[in-house]
Amino acid sequence: MMRIWIIFILLFHLGTFRVKGARIQGTWNPSEQKVLFVTKFGYQQTNPKNEKDSRGFLYGHFLPKDTYNYSNPVLLAIVSSENINIFRKPSSDYEMSCGSMLRNLTTKGFEPRCYPNGTSDVFRWIPCPEGHLCKGEDNAANVIPGYQMTMQIQEKINPEHWFVLLIACNLDSNCEWKDSSPNVPINYDIWLTNGRPNSAAVSFFTFNFSFDEQSTVQLFLLTVVAYAILSVIQSGANFKNRQIPPRSVLLSRIITMKLIGYSLQCFNVLLFAYDGQGFFIARIAGEVLRNTSVQVHCLLLILLAKGWDISYPGIEYPRKCIIAWAVLAGLDTILFFYNCTFVYDVLHDVDIYSAWPGHGMILIRIIYAIWFLFEIRSLIDSEQNRHKAEFLAHFGAGFLVWFVSLPMIGIVASFVSQLWRFSLILALTTFSNFVALSCLVHQFWPKSSYRKFFADYTNGHRRLGRDDSHELNDYDNYLFYDEDSDSETDYPDCEDVIRRQI
Repeated sequence: MMRIWIIFILLFHLGTFRVKGARIQGTWNPSEQKVLFVTKFGYQQTNPKNEKDSRGFLYGHFLPKDTYNYSNPVLLAIVSSENINIFRKPSSDYEMSCGSMLRNLTTKGFEPRCYPNGTSDVFRWIPCPEGHLCKGEDNAANVIPGYQMTMQIQEKINPEHWFVLLIACNLDSNCEWKDSSPNVPINYDIWLTNGRPNSAAVSFFTFNFSFDEQSTVQLFLLTVVAYAILSVIQSGANFKNRQIPPRSVLLSRIITMKLIGYSLQCFNVLLFAYDGQGFFIARIAGEVLRNTSVQVHCLLLILLAKGWDISYPGIEYPRKCIIAWAVLAGLDTILFFYNCTFVYDVLHDVDIYSAWPGHGMILIRIIYAIWFLFEIRSLIDSEQNRHKAEFLAHFGAGFLVWFVSLPMIGIVASFVSQLWRFSLILALTTFSNFVALSCLVHQFWPKSSYRKFFADYTNGHRRLGRDDSHELNDYDNYLFYDEDSDSETDYPDCEDVIRRQI
């Protein structure tokens, strides 16, 4: 049942992620869509010691699919986050005049005929004749060789998000904005980079990445190495066991999913750093495995809290528990799919913490936490061995922190700028998941001092009757409690043993 559900989650996630890349290709018809929001990109702060090569760049091609009247162009605009609010309205409001939409941009934007005193390089006229520069490129030396247009963004104070827009507007002979809706599709192929292409000053880890994603390569590389080491350690633990406990089998699968998922995403970002596009299938598969592993991680902790493979051998999974988990995991998957597919918006800052599907995912995580707390409290109350009860109390308190880490990270991230939020959320969630899995590896280790608190599979006679007799299980714990301990205080009080057996 669990294996079938995992496969379902994998299939359900496919296709839910969009490509956000340095190179973007597409087609736009001005007569059908007045404003097209192409993408959002974070440009880094310009290095004052090397302003020429550390600026942000937008360059590419804009070619019509059919015969085009170049005397009636449309507008390519790159808009800073401080001027984008006018466009953050329902699409029906775009019936407003071009002058109303572009009023703020014309105060600083440069256009050689109408706004020669502008200081910002934010306008270009498109499409461009094949084999020629775009209208408005008055200095061919500033254009990246092999492309039709180049725009440069200089951020002297702070990094900032910029939005690439295609707008069906034009300037008439009186320098007044007017509608321009030629019924000719325009193909665009653009690049957005932090740094001048082919410059020695650019970094492989930052060139093709938006500012808010510039730390992803290093983070994924470090995470892959960490999980590879953890996987080797867990494999060594399984090798030492004469019979691998079910808890260790499930933990090994979680770590393997994590390792494969992060490896695929690491491959994607390395390729993205090289070509600006990455490998879409690797990104999808990696994200699917990472999210699925978190769901299975929650299942493992709840099973342990119910006493599975602790009070009794985990030969079978509790049916009711698996069904309840499947419902929660299914809802989480649906919300995740909806958040990535329907709520995603270039103009608005949408993440797991800022939209209602994300709030639902956090609520499900809180439900997991309450469920875990209820089960671990019941297990502690039913435990007669004081030392084991203390272990379960510490076990519950520690992993309860992991369950609530997601909403806690959300609270912290809400006070952080969007330019830093993505890296912060990715780093903190990755770290918390790794620490939680490392603790389980340590506790499940065959020679660990915690081994005596879990179901034992080393001797056949110790498994007899455990499914039906709690008394035999308690007596067995007393009888073998001195394993892996050199302290005399670890031996049970004989009088207490006799009294409880009577």
